[in-house]
Amino acid sequence: MLAGLSVLAVACGSQSVDGKTLPSWIAAYPGSPAQGTGSAFVFQTKDPAEKVLDFYQLQLIQNGLHMDSRGGGEYGGFLSAENDSHSRSVTIDIRADKGTSEVTITPTEKK
Repeated sequence: MLAGLSVLAVACGSQSVDGKTLPSWIAAYPGSPAQGTGSAFVFQTKDPAEKVLDFYQLQLIQNGLHMDSRGGGEYGGFLSAENDSHSRSVTIDIRADKGTSEVTITPTEKK
């Protein structure tokens, strides 16, 4: 599914954001600074995936985005969101492993 979202983002003319810092419309997770890796940002936390997803769902709604999808389970979880004008979107993927959540945030903005 994530690969499909990436292809869709490219097909719609979306551009990745500056890979050095999170965009201002996406908050850094408390106590876990994200590091840029190409067009995505990655961090690890001891918090469970559901807690991380709850944080980002609330934060993104407060910044004018709405949830397109959200899922989770033993493996971790994911959510995707975009704003009403479809100019900003983000996918957050969480991989849970041995008490650690590895979080990948992939924002896109249309130019």
